[in-house]
Amino acid sequence: MTTETASPTSETEPIVRTVDAGRPRRMSSWRRQQLAGWLFLAPAIAYVLFAFALPIVYNVMLSFEHTSPATISDFTAPWAGLANYRFIYHDPTSREAIVHTLVFTVGSLAAQFLIGFSLALLFSLRFPGRTVGRSLVIVPWLLPLIVTGVIFRFMFQAEGGAINQVLIDVGIIHHPTQWLNDPSLAMWTILVANIWLGVPFFTLLLYSALQDVPAEVREAAIIDGASPWQRLRLVIVPIILPVIEVTLLLGFVFTVKVFDLVIGLTGGGPANATQLITTWSYNLSFQVFSFGEGAALNNVLLVMALVAAPLYLWLSRDSLRRSSGGAR
Repeated sequence: MTTETASPTSETEPIVRTVDAGRPRRMSSWRRQQLAGWLFLAPAIAYVLFAFALPIVYNVMLSFEHTSPATISDFTAPWAGLANYRFIYHDPTSREAIVHTLVFTVGSLAAQFLIGFSLALLFSLRFPGRTVGRSLVIVPWLLPLIVTGVIFRFMFQAEGGAINQVLIDVGIIHHPTQWLNDPSLAMWTILVANIWLGVPFFTLLLYSALQDVPAEVREAAIIDGASPWQRLRLVIVPIILPVIEVTLLLGFVFTVKVFDLVIGLTGGGPANATQLITTWSYNLSFQVFSFGEGAALNNVLLVMALVAAPLYLWLSRDSLRRSSGGAR
């Protein structure tokens, strides 16, 4: 340690300043907190980069290249420009896959919401077996999607299928129906299976939202003479509307990317009648080995997700704003 004498401020009071020559200057408390925060975030940032950002960037790159099995391992391929996107635009099967995805998504969401909301209202009432019923609703979530697809394939098969057998026994049909082999009926089979899978999600979220409706609000509506339908339409739905919006948006994200169910049930057939964006892009990439065209079709799905994500954040923020406003 050395000692320096600075110029005095007065004749009798010199200023003595000590300097640590060998000891490094300590990091401030604020900088230590910042460094600790970044160290804790580092694993999550690395996971996002390698699990999400890198595949998305690579998929976008593939969509602008002429990629083949010979070039896929080199991460470089001849430049294709917009040729892959022009193929998607002119290819009939690709256009049908996009239309099928939209129809499949809208039909699934409409049925899942109606059935899920009805079950949520039912479970809000008090009756024997309500707890058992709520437990049974989540059964579809216990099965992997590919297993569900195989189960429904056996149920809907023409010979020996449970659906045909029941319909014949009750006299609705007299001959087995080709549910999986008829292009006009195959879409209905995957739609029914997906509705069965998605009902638990809607039921549980909407049931939780109904439990947050204040009891005094319901009682006030009853005292005012509102009918059950009026209470539902004018009192309950406006209160839980933020939850309904977010539930529908999350349901859209889950439905638009369905893959395992269709592969296990129909494989995209017959005659491409049940091809969705996910299944057809899989066929293009890993059956035909047209990786660039499959990547371009996948980017259509990416655009849908990019539209849904900001909408979800906006609805969530709006829901929190309305909740905090109501609390005040």
